[in-house]
Amino acid sequence: MMKLSSYWGGTEVDKSDQLRVRSFESHSVQIEIVDFQKWKEKNTDSEIKIGSFLKVEDGNDRSIVTLVKSFKMVEDSEDEITIQNQYNGNFIINTQPIGQLEYTSGKPEFIKGIKNISIPPNGVNIANEEDLKCIFSNTDNKFVFSNHLINNNIEIAVNGDKFFSKHIAVVGSTGSGKSCTVAKVIQEAINSDIDKVNNTHIIIFDIHGEYSRAFPDQGYLSIEKKNFHLPYWLMNSEELENLFIESNESNSHNQISVFKEAVIKNKIRYNPNIKVTYDSPVYFSLEEVFNYICNKNEETHYIKDGKELFAIKNTEVEVSCTDFLWEKLSFEASSGNSKNDILGSKVSSKNNGYHGEFPRFISRLENKMNDERLHFLITEEKEKGKKYSTQDLQEIIEKILGYKEKNNVTIIDLSSLPFEVISIVVSIISRLIFEFCYHYTKFFEKNDNPFMLVYEEAHKYIPKINEARYRNTRIAVERVAKEGRKYGLSSMIVSQRPSELSSTVFSQCNNFIVMRLNNPEDQSYVKRLLPEAVISYGDALSSLEKREALLVGDAVATPCIVNINEACPTPQSDDIKFYTEWRSDWKDIAFSNIVKNINKESHNSN
Repeated sequence: MMKLSSYWGGTEVDKSDQLRVRSFESHSVQIEIVDFQKWKEKNTDSEIKIGSFLKVEDGNDRSIVTLVKSFKMVEDSEDEITIQNQYNGNFIINTQPIGQLEYTSGKPEFIKGIKNISIPPNGVNIANEEDLKCIFSNTDNKFVFSNHLINNNIEIAVNGDKFFSKHIAVVGSTGSGKSCTVAKVIQEAINSDIDKVNNTHIIIFDIHGEYSRAFPDQGYLSIEKKNFHLPYWLMNSEELENLFIESNESNSHNQISVFKEAVIKNKIRYNPNIKVTYDSPVYFSLEEVFNYICNKNEETHYIKDGKELFAIKNTEVEVSCTDFLWEKLSFEASSGNSKNDILGSKVSSKNNGYHGEFPRFISRLENKMNDERLHFLITEEKEKGKKYSTQDLQEIIEKILGYKEKNNVTIIDLSSLPFEVISIVVSIISRLIFEFCYHYTKFFEKNDNPFMLVYEEAHKYIPKINEARYRNTRIAVERVAKEGRKYGLSSMIVSQRPSELSSTVFSQCNNFIVMRLNNPEDQSYVKRLLPEAVISYGDALSSLEKREALLVGDAVATPCIVNINEACPTPQSDDIKFYTEWRSDWKDIAFSNIVKNINKESHNSN
């Protein structure tokens, strides 16, 4: 460790020729220590580290604050190394300017950027604790969840409005402490100095089912608790087709055609006073749509007394009466020629129905409707056994937003859902909340009830790759990223693989909490998005310890490496101590219960 002067204590450096500015550029300041041995004798109890801060004064109550990046010895002769192996020569310290301190009435004020600095410099000091608190702890709308890595006494305060009103990215490899960081940030957000619940509104997409422990008194929606219902009729056209139709089948265009026809007609049937479209979030009966498609698949007609009728025994219904198709019917088979069948007239399938070409489509629909894992999505009944109606949309939105029980945080547990459904759920909820915020802003001219969406493991459902199965989620989340802020909707993007994330979503983030990144691709990707002045921090991304992070963005006075404060309580994401567990006594396993649960999860998975 190189001894220089008191770093955190407040002892000022002797303004002599021992410390001087050697070169000064907008992005780099080089400082020389002349006769290091003499310097050290005067400052026996002080030290400086990589990451320390120096002040370059101009004599006009202003100082440039610089960050120590590296240093080297300058040896002019062999005599500078003594018998005791002590260095007597000069040191060159390479620093990076981060801003300036201006003193008004003896009190410092930190200002980003460098301007109005007189030359030549008047002296160099080490920033004392008062200076550092001015830089890191003084801000409007103070919000704190971390401390400076070198000295835990220095709080790192961010501007709460700038932090939450602009999208946040929390990235780091597995085990770096992302979940605890997310939990700590949200816990501090919902803490209030007032006696009643504050106006915080946060929705967490919990992929691993780990946040309920961190927020035991908040809203928790889970299919296992049977309190999470997201009815299918909230899906838009693309989400419906993504769930029920296989796009690579040869007759998928006919499947889409008949499905769209059935959905629109059924929406009109149940919502006669509403102008509906294929995308309208209004109730329709999936069971009746299924019956309609089955009937269209087998539909045959016959002519009697000049009228074209459905070919059904004991019933005469004209084909113009399409409402008859909502119930499952049994049609007579087509004669295929001019012979009369048991109805006494020629039965034909020509231009009627789809000639039995939908067996796989119908089978897929039936499997989805009977899949117990999708019951929260496919069911037509609410929790109390009553059928849904369009009017239930308000209750659904209130529950998701935490207004049913006045919760600041709503955790949506997605850990038990089939992977192919997770993206649909994220898409539906993101789109619903965006629409709600949009119309709230239009109605009241300003959204004074802002919301934040937390996308855990975001790379899994909003990836960079442009696959059809992720398209709807990408559109919904990218819309939040690009337009949400103006309507009072922000997002927190959490990922261990930022290089695999949608670049549109990640590039819209203005505040970053960058934790340890082991993958070189992820390191390079994050470095490219960071401001030029922060690039030097990028080299530290692979060596950060758990809960250490680079904090950078509009809400931070200056980028810095911080120690994230411990969440209390923590999420259920603790590392398993393998070797400790292996060294303990043999433990029996309840195989029957686990296998039973596996069978339950995999039942009707297709």
